[in-house]
Amino acid sequence: MANDRDRGKKIINKLNLDQLPFKINSANLNDFGQDTSKDLQNIFFGIESTSLKWCMSTVKKAKVFTIIYQANENGEPIYKEEIAKKLPEYSYKTIATIVDEGVEKGYYVSLDPYTNKIMKDKKIKNIRPSEEIIIEFLNWNIQRISIVSEMIIKYKK
Repeated sequence: MANDRDRGKKIINKLNLDQLPFKINSANLNDFGQDTSKDLQNIFFGIESTSLKWCMSTVKKAKVFTIIYQANENGEPIYKEEIAKKLPEYSYKTIATIVDEGVEKGYYVSLDPYTNKIMKDKKIKNIRPSEEIIIEFLNWNIQRISIVSEMIIKYKK
């Protein structure tokens, strides 16, 4: 019992608790740990659509998706070569395979960027997420935010 208290104190002393919008102490650390692990489980198992599951199925695919999604939201053109530059830990071939498979499945589409910038090379296809993926991604995040909001309310008491 004393060892568990000492362990809890050591852990609490090393946590970045000042970043939380509520107070955590050794008395509710275990509950907080349980709630955060349930939240993480919801993140991984909360993806219900086949298309979003595919986009998040590996770290590589998730990184590619994030770059494509952010470029879309910023109205910037993005293409395989640019994605490969932003992810130097993966080969161009790996990136191209992921993008091509995503396009084949309809999860990514080739569309003009929102901006007025003209793409000089018409052979290069700007990659954007499909409408379906955008909707699923935003709904998934709305659900996640809702769950975290409930945790915040619980621990602010």
